[in-house]
Amino acid sequence: MLSLEHPVAFQIMTKPHGPICNLNCTYCYYLEKKKLYPATRDFKMTDELLETYTKQYIESQDVPLVTFTWQGGEPTLMGIEFFKRAIQLQEKYRNGKKIENAFQTNGTLINEDWCRFLHDHHFLVGVSIDGPREIHDLHRTNINGKASFDHVMSAIELFKKHKVEFNTLTVVHRDNVRHASEIYRFLKKIG
Repeated sequence: MLSLEHPVAFQIMTKPHGPICNLNCTYCYYLEKKKLYPATRDFKMTDELLETYTKQYIESQDVPLVTFTWQGGEPTLMGIEFFKRAIQLQEKYRNGKKIENAFQTNGTLINEDWCRFLHDHHFLVGVSIDGPREIHDLHRTNINGKASFDHVMSAIELFKKHKVEFNTLTVVHRDNVRHASEIYRFLKKIG
């Protein structure tokens, strides 16, 4: 039972672009969520909503450290300017609290500019990769069915180059479940 003396803290995964993604992973359950809102054409979080959310989320946390977790769809589709604004609003409303940001990406749109921004603002980045090329590309393709492995590996190399703190997220599915040792060795090899 939770004592009322404990501080109030919780985590929210923020999806600033809703279910919109530049990949069409065959096992993704989230892409179809846009069907729940058939009248919605633009799922992007507005600046007004970003400000309201940021203020309320920070105020509702009774702890000295508040973590914003950005996911998608694909959050990089919002563009760097959106996240620069998010940082400005976090600073405006932090009220003495420390703010951290975590960011989950498929890595396909990561470039030098993204890496400089993520490094400079100390984002922890999760990059989605399902294993070596032949396993990863089975399900993680773009909307035209083209493989994404090379783009993801390029992002990982850029993260290393720019000293962006990152980890990996691997979906376990029927096609890779029997290759656990191979995937583990691959992930260890890529850092």
